Amino acid sequence: MRTQHIGSLELDRARLAEDLETSAGFRYSEAYSDYLCGGPWKSAVLWAASGDSGDGLVTNYDYAKAPDLTDYGKQLPYIWGLVADLVDLTRLNFARLAVISDSVIIPHRDLLELESIPGESRNAHRMHIPLVTNDRCFFSSGNEVYRMAEGEVWFFDAAQVHSAASLSSTPRVHLMLDFTDQESDEPLVKLPYRVDGGIPADRVERRPPMSEEERAELLGLAPLITMDNYRDVFSIVIKKHFRADGGDDFVWRTMREIARAGRDPAVAARIDEMQRYFTLERSA
Repeated sequence: MRTQHIGSLELDRARLAEDLETSAGFRYSEAYSDYLCGGPWKSAVLWAASGDSGDGLVTNYDYAKAPDLTDYGKQLPYIWGLVADLVDLTRLNFARLAVISDSVIIPHRDLLELESIPGESRNAHRMHIPLVTNDRCFFSSGNEVYRMAEGEVWFFDAAQVHSAASLSSTPRVHLMLDFTDQESDEPLVKLPYRVDGGIPADRVERRPPMSEEERAELLGLAPLITMDNYRDVFSIVIKKHFRADGGDDFVWRTMREIARAGRDPAVAARIDEMQRYFTLERSA
């Protein structure tokens, strides 16, 4: 499904706060934090195969077993009630509470490593529901930057190159739901919703075109980039993507230019390797 806002939920702030206070005591997985520049991407698994919270890596679950609530999910009655009232649980494969702050995500595609999982059990569709966010949190799909507001329900096309940013020390908390592609007579989403086929114009962040001076400043990092600091340079380039329009494939294109103009050929090789891993192919 294409990335699109399909509706909104009325959040009970008091009950949500109670569940989030409980969740603060969970042991969060930091799986997938290698996708970030900055702080970790932390997740608590609420629903997974056999009700096992596991280690958070979606390839490390026994998909031959039926999904069920984990011990974490059972401790969040309000949050889980939102999910149960919203979606068809028979097709829900994986549910996580995802938290980031002070961090940006390397542009990537998801689902690349799931080919070995049988089709009827494989994650195929994703939904995001922001529970806590702020105006310094962004997503991008290709070259389009946008925001999701608290309580909104979004289909999210994780198979397209995408990124996200939390440019604030305040944690951003999302519900992430993954579904199988099984046929059903029941609707995937129980609430009435409309599908407009894209990101609403009023959610899109209007960024100024990137100036030639800004581009030159970024390329000026080439003499400084090393194997010790290339992720710091990545962070600078990704943050610029969320603030100015540098055109299609800006982040990877700019990182390749900076790396190839640098002094250490190992850096250029590393960026090429990362681009293949994050956007083209990777194994479990």
